[in-house]
Amino acid sequence: MLNRTHLLTAMCLAVSSGLFVAGPMRADDLSGGQVSPGRETEADVSLPAGIEAKNLNSDKAIERAFKDVTNDAMNKTGMDNLVDRLVDEDRTRIKKSLDSGRSLNNVTGDKNKRLTDLIADIEGTWKSKYNQGFDVDINKAYTNQFFHIQTGEVVDANLLVGKWPVQAGFGASTGGRLTPSEAQDTKGKVYGGTVNLEKGRNVAIVHVMSTPGFSGLNASMIHEAGGWKFDIPNEVNAQALYDNLCKNLSYFDQRKDQWPGDVNEGYRQFTHLVVASLYGVPLTTEAGGVRPAGSTMDH
Repeated sequence: MLNRTHLLTAMCLAVSSGLFVAGPMRADDLSGGQVSPGRETEADVSLPAGIEAKNLNSDKAIERAFKDVTNDAMNKTGMDNLVDRLVDEDRTRIKKSLDSGRSLNNVTGDKNKRLTDLIADIEGTWKSKYNQGFDVDINKAYTNQFFHIQTGEVVDANLLVGKWPVQAGFGASTGGRLTPSEAQDTKGKVYGGTVNLEKGRNVAIVHVMSTPGFSGLNASMIHEAGGWKFDIPNEVNAQALYDNLCKNLSYFDQRKDQWPGDVNEGYRQFTHLVVASLYGVPLTTEAGGVRPAGSTMDH
């Protein structure tokens, strides 16, 4: 996949006016058919002021990060690995939010039974339908028609205050973004303080394109030690992340009869749901939605 730093003039103008905000996810049809009117283009993803576009030749590494977080979500003991795909600040906060004596693979005190039961059911149907175990092939699933990637370097964290991580989608959490004090810390602390957004830090925005049933969404990423990591809103805690995953995997599981015939489209839809879970991008009211920490979730 080619990196999209060769943006059109219109794209450059879009940077100064703000980032594309994806519409709500249409979780009403998984089987295929038409996507939302007006399919996205390369201009759907742009970097906010404070980040300078730069070709980092990182598309495959970023795609592997999506593969890893997707595969982790389908692993019965993968919750800890999934959280390790997040940036330092998010990993630390989520682990600290656990109740005393709990772990990421035991968030609810029952060894994450609801999630593991869902994974087992999806896994069995997946093998039966597609004649293969669940393991994303990025070369086949993550095509130019699924991801639009824009990479760059931080030039001034102060310009990112209140704007990073970027809005993931319509109805997604708008809180938990970079604060003025955090931006100031990037200039005086090693490796950009707790947020890793010092001048010269490599970052990316990935626009996940519309797939049948789902509108596009945006993922904010930072390159840290260990590779590309997802930067999610700061109010998401362990319980919220667990609930979001259960909500979206339950929706997918309940609609087995609507899964696409093409296994790679299946991987794309599952990836879409996992990323929506990370960022709290809501589904339809009928689907129950995914919500940030502090909201009422039904179980």
